Amino acid sequence: MRDELRRMALIGSGVAELTKSRAEQIVKDLVKKGEVGREQASQVVKDLMDRSKDNRKEIGAFVRGEIRSQIESLGLGTKRDVERLERRIARLEDRAKKQVAPKTAAKKSTAKKSAAKKSTAKTTSTS
Repeated sequence: MRDELRRMALIGSGVAELTKSRAEQIVKDLVKKGEVGREQASQVVKDLMDRSKDNRKEIGAFVRGEIRSQIESLGLGTKRDVERLERRIARLEDRAKKQVAPKTAAKKSTAKKSAAKKSTAKTTSTS
């Protein structure tokens, strides 16, 4: 009896989500056939629903695993890979900006000193 219920749940959840009304209908049919007692009916419905939920989780995990495997075999980057690279690029850009900023400030300072020396030299030589 339990094996038949499991088989029905597997068939139902493998194709589509087993709804409570569908589970109740399956159990009513089993009660009519005498395979399930009336006092067990509500527990059997609950068992069917629980089994259906577990099957959906298993199918989802299987599909995710297969998709992940196919992505890896194609050599495609995942969302996580792209996010990791974006963070790395941002860090490198920040580091490059910090290295360029002191050099630019030093060049400006040197250019100002050179201009000041030239103007001082011109005023001294003309006087």
